[in-house]
Amino acid sequence: MGMIFLTSDERPFKEGDFIISQGIEYLPTAPDTTYIVFLNKLKEKDIKEWIDVVSFRLVFVVDKLPKLSKQTKDRIIIHESLNPKTDSYNKAIQAIWKYSDRDYVFRLLVESKCPIPLALAWVKANDSDPLTWRRIAAVMFTLPDTYCHAIMAFCIRPTGRSPNWPKGSTKTTNNDNLLFFRDTDKYVHNLLNVLPEMRNEIRETITPEEQTIIPKVKESLLEWL
Repeated sequence: MGMIFLTSDERPFKEGDFIISQGIEYLPTAPDTTYIVFLNKLKEKDIKEWIDVVSFRLVFVVDKLPKLSKQTKDRIIIHESLNPKTDSYNKAIQAIWKYSDRDYVFRLLVESKCPIPLALAWVKANDSDPLTWRRIAAVMFTLPDTYCHAIMAFCIRPTGRSPNWPKGSTKTTNNDNLLFFRDTDKYVHNLLNVLPEMRNEIRETITPEEQTIIPKVKESLLEWL
């Protein structure tokens, strides 16, 4: 008899023989084979339909845990990724700036398995040291999360007080988003001021009614033959 798993992180199950699919495309009956199925709207009836069919391991990858009866919960395994310890994350992140015992801070980050993107949102709001960001960039995509946790614990100086909460991105209120640049780019207008060919490209691509950043009349360019 096989087992059904629910998770939001399929990586721990990618070992041995495994098959990945969007929705159930293959009968999960092959021996010693893990079937990893991405399913947006998993329902309890889907689990009941396959629970007695799966031969080895059937892993449903979902964003959130569906409503399940106790009887169903007793017959499946819910991965820890679907039961995030939000309070533990918050405690570990706050500790980065509040406590001088950096070994304790490091232990909190590792034990809570604090997600790196979540922690980075706080670092962005509270630490502008370029050296910190260079160290994080050097390990973030190539080494285990423990290295990022270590940088946050031992390279960020504590302040002894609660950190500032990250702020959500503000919506654009002007036409800057029509210029093919990020809203946060500081040099868009500097470039437009010195590059008439760029101004003309915008005039050709965007209708005059949609932009008010530059004059609407196309400029003639002096070109070398």
